[in-house]
Amino acid sequence: MGKTGITLLLLLMALCMPPGVYGQEAVEGGYYWISFKDKNNTPFSVGQPEAFLSPRAISRRVLQGISITEADLPVHPAYLDSLKTDELVQVFYSSRWMNGALIQTADQTSLDRIRGLSFVSGSELVKPGEEAFKEKIPGNNELRSGGQNLGQRNFEHSLIEALGKANWRSNFSGLDPGYSSESIAQINGIKLLEDGFRGAGILIAVLDAGYYAADQLSVFSHLWESGRIAGTRDFVETPENIFGSSPHGTYVLCVMAGHRPGALMGTAMEATYFLIRTEDVRTEYKIEEFNWLAGAELADSIGADVINSSLGYSRFDDPEQDYSYSDLDGGTTVVAQAANMAFERGILVVNSAGNYGNQTWRFVGSPADSFGALSVGAVNIQGEVAGFSSRGPTADGRIKPDIMAHGLGVPVSDLSEGIGLVNGTSFSSPMIAGMSASLWGKHPNALASELKRAIIESGHLFFKPDTIFGHGIPDFNWASRLLQYDFEPAEQLVIFPNPVSPDSFLSYYSNIQQEFIIEVFNLRGQIVYFLDGQTFFPGYNRVQPFEKMAHLDNGIYFLRMVLEASGEFSVAKFVKAW
Repeated sequence: MGKTGITLLLLLMALCMPPGVYGQEAVEGGYYWISFKDKNNTPFSVGQPEAFLSPRAISRRVLQGISITEADLPVHPAYLDSLKTDELVQVFYSSRWMNGALIQTADQTSLDRIRGLSFVSGSELVKPGEEAFKEKIPGNNELRSGGQNLGQRNFEHSLIEALGKANWRSNFSGLDPGYSSESIAQINGIKLLEDGFRGAGILIAVLDAGYYAADQLSVFSHLWESGRIAGTRDFVETPENIFGSSPHGTYVLCVMAGHRPGALMGTAMEATYFLIRTEDVRTEYKIEEFNWLAGAELADSIGADVINSSLGYSRFDDPEQDYSYSDLDGGTTVVAQAANMAFERGILVVNSAGNYGNQTWRFVGSPADSFGALSVGAVNIQGEVAGFSSRGPTADGRIKPDIMAHGLGVPVSDLSEGIGLVNGTSFSSPMIAGMSASLWGKHPNALASELKRAIIESGHLFFKPDTIFGHGIPDFNWASRLLQYDFEPAEQLVIFPNPVSPDSFLSYYSNIQQEFIIEVFNLRGQIVYFLDGQTFFPGYNRVQPFEKMAHLDNGIYFLRMVLEASGEFSVAKFVKAW
């Protein structure tokens, strides 16, 4: 992930764990992921999920028709007890989905004993001990300024700046998002917010590097006063240092949840949030992927609807841990597997694409490469791709990023209660995550998969995606319509929005690729506009012909779409009023 560039209390050398277990600084030595062979004779049962899942988590699965499987069962308690019997071994947390546990030990004999246990299938060093760490990274006691070898941990694209553009502020009827208005308008989310859909009833789990001062800033006071910070968990440090570590998550949270009337408005300011720290910004080792896994499992168990992760992994402080491009196939890395499993359990996983676009390594990180994640790249407010935004495709040829949103010069509250700008896909991701929560609030019966599909299909480049913009900038008003009609418009031919503007479009579902023409008639039956040489592709198509009709008088018109091969046609009425 990116390093924040703001040196604030980076006390980051420990893992949070269940009560009664020590933090990372308790012993020297390496950190190992221990994999177990099975869950045989476990006391847990898929028939009694209340023993390991919250009522909200169970309800989410019931509503989406998702079964509870053996993969959801916790690690066998006896296996963990066997690890804990050795005083030279500390156990931090375990994983239901990957059936393993994170330990730390400096004793080779203890490690050999664990490797020899009948139920252990393997072990992997995921972070070296302190001495090895010092050898690999000279001067590690000081915050290192970013270099390309630090990959996304270099927050060169996330530096907060003073905001000097008063003209960013614009008003909408009944709503004043202030400086946030253009960011929200870019994804056509204003109407959702104006109609009162602002994330209420949706639980968002935020996986990030820390939330410095988020318990003090006035921009979040509405969350604390209404009890909508549901909880916190620190998988990096013990005791918890959620609000005294990196401010990266603070800015991310502001994009979703911040509210300062007339100045800032998050895309889901009425949602409930659970703040989870999984990222150690001082180092970059694979241990953070397992922290992410633990955070995603926690999100699942508490019943979160949405995960926002402005994190990504591909390059590490130990080059031997680096991923190759071929590894970014959507299911090889630990975090990609974790994101897939979270999505399969009905959670919408929204993840930043990464900030590698203008580096030698330009590809999306992981879990942005995963099948389950809705991966978000960054554009400026004019809709142009940000140079740092990571590119696709994935190693197996899929389009990534999935969509784009504002990520260059995003307004947030700074730590002194002013307004600042932040840069990075770290901030385009929560723009989408929050708006997705607001969209889900309007369509509470939608599946996570349907929500993801609607958002992608609303992208302005959905029919001509590429590996830079993905499917383009989504239109949340259109995504809402797709959900309303189960992806099938009420009529065969739909004009939206209507009355039309230059940006309005017609939507049509075609079973095959075929040519068509457009004819526009006035009320006298005269053809006043004609367009040919157009092509429909299989699936849902959107065409924007109205920007070429500025010469027409305001009034009522009829649009006829004719399929050239068959002569079949559809007619829709529209009103021009600009």
